[in-house]
Formats: sequence, C-alpha cells, structure tokens
Amino acid sequence: MIEPDVLRLLQQIYTHMDHLKHPALSDLSPTQSRYYFQEGRPFFGGWEQVDVKQADDQVIRLDQPALPIRVYRPAQLPEDQPLPALIYLHGGGWVLGDLDSCDPICSFIANRTQSVVVSVDYRLAPEHKFPIPLFDTIDSVYWVHANAHRLGIHPDQIMIGGESAGANLAAAATIWLRDSRSSVIKGQLLITPVTHCSFDRPSYLQNGTMNLSRERMMWFWDHYLQSAEQSENYYASPLLVPDASNLPPAIVVTAGFDPLHDEGREYGELLQRYGVMTKHLHYPRMVHSFIHMSGQVSATHKAFCEIVDAYQEMYEDIYNLHWTRVATR
Repeated sequence: MIEPDVLRLLQQIYTHMDHLKHPALSDLSPTQSRYYFQEGRPFFGGWEQVDVKQADDQVIRLDQPALPIRVYRPAQLPEDQPLPALIYLHGGGWVLGDLDSCDPICSFIANRTQSVVVSVDYRLAPEHKFPIPLFDTIDSVYWVHANAHRLGIHPDQIMIGGESAGANLAAAATIWLRDSRSSVIKGQLLITPVTHCSFDRPSYLQNGTMNLSRERMMWFWDHYLQSAEQSENYYASPLLVPDASNLPPAIVVTAGFDPLHDEGREYGELLQRYGVMTKHLHYPRMVHSFIHMSGQVSATHKAFCEIVDAYQEMYEDIYNLHWTRVATR
C-alpha cells in the first residue's frame, strides 16, 4: 500500500491537473508538459533550508554554450575551507526540470551533510537529444574539478548523483569517466534511477500507475533518443554496460510503487557483482520522485534523511572524510 499521506498529496495534484484540463499523454507536447510541471511544483514546497548560501555560476566551454549551475554551501563554514562536493543532476525524464525544480533537494543535502552541492542545468530533450545531456554532465564534472579551489571544494572528494533521469546521467557519466581513465568521481548517489530503455519488467506492469507510468516513461525515452538503436547504447542504458568493474561506490535508491524499481535494483546488483561497494535502499510504500514530497509528508522526509545519511556514511568510511551531520527539518 502506498503511504497514505503520499497518496493524499498525489490526489491533490491530480485534482489540480484535472481543473487545468491536462490533456491525454498522446496529445501532450514537451512545451505543454513543462507548463503543467511548473503548475505542480507549488505542491512540493515547505522545506527550504535557511543555513545554506547559494551562488549561481556557469560552466564555461570553448565550443559549446555555457551551462548554468547553482552552488550550495553551508553558511556557517568558512569560504576557504575545502569541502566534499556532490554534483547533482535533476530529474524530469530529460525533458523537464531546471535548477529551481531541485533547489530544495540540493539545499537540504548541503545543509545536512555540511558539504558543497553543485546543481547542473543540463540541456533538455527533445531540443537536445542523447548524448547532449550526457556530454553536458561530463563537461560539468571536469569543470567542477578544474575549479574546485575557487568553489571551496576538495578536488579529491567529488561525488555525483541525481534523481530519475538525473541519476541516469550520473551513472552514465561515471561509466564514461571510468572508460576515459578518469578518477575524478569518488561516489554515486542514484535515487530512483533510469537504467534501461525497456518497459516490460514486472514493476512496469504492476506498479506504474501513480506519479509515473509505463506510458509516460515511453514518452520520455521517445523524446530523449535520436533513434531506437540508441536504446542499446550503455551510456543511455547503463544497465547494459558490459563491464561494471572499477566504478566508484554507489547508493542506489528504489521505491515500491515506481515502474523503475526493478531496473534500479538490477543496476545495484550489477555493481555488486563486479565488486563495487553498493548499498541498496528500498522504500516499499513510496512512489517515484517521493523525495520531492519531503516538505509535506513526514514519512518521505524521514526516508530522505536516511538516504542522505547513508550517502554520507559510505564516503566517510571509504575516504575518511570529516563531515558533520546536522539536525534538519
């Protein structure tokens, strides 16, 4: 059974969308979808962090447009103190989302872990299809590492993570960097990740009815990929990577009422088979994108605290990091 307060919040959103006359998915354009996405965002407020400083910046590239980023840093720590950092990629099926849509998430992580979070506004499909969002992610990793001193980041303590499509980009970028012999990324935080362009796993057929559906994921993939053949590219579908060895440790998060549950679990199992230190956190009563409900639903807030604490503890243990956890609402 879905967490009752989660279900109540979803019903409020569905009622609002019906009032706005949300069209059927078959008639929905990316522009329309972005409009309704913005209309739904006010339902997820209520947990802004006050002890975090934000600064907007840009990833400057020679041959590509600059990418907006937002840097979060605990307000009480000295600017010249180098901190661990998480490069964060927002969710939204590669079509939706921006720096604002994941602002509470990034602020919360920075505050609770007393570390830096760098949120990346990668370019969206269908205007920018695969592999452009992936290359934006990779470029951002290299830029953050090169500018670590200016950003107050320890260059040897950089992790990457994201939610949903953002977790897909994080996982794929980590594989790309491994293949390129780069050791910049030290860990992965993969929250309800997309790992395979396939729609027939049991979790798709049984649980894909609340907050994310099988049809919606097919819509997202159709806008992200240039061709069906790209679905077999393991930089698009990380679960297909032929060798998962020598990847950094990972936290993999899944939700019971999420069509992505099975592929997320399988990706965690793949990493473990190749000797990658991996912790799988599963929340059987949650839906896709439940972390965004943390300001409204106490159970999701508790779950997100557990996720962030597990992320912090794993990398403290591995790299002897000296983080300080703080109590947050």
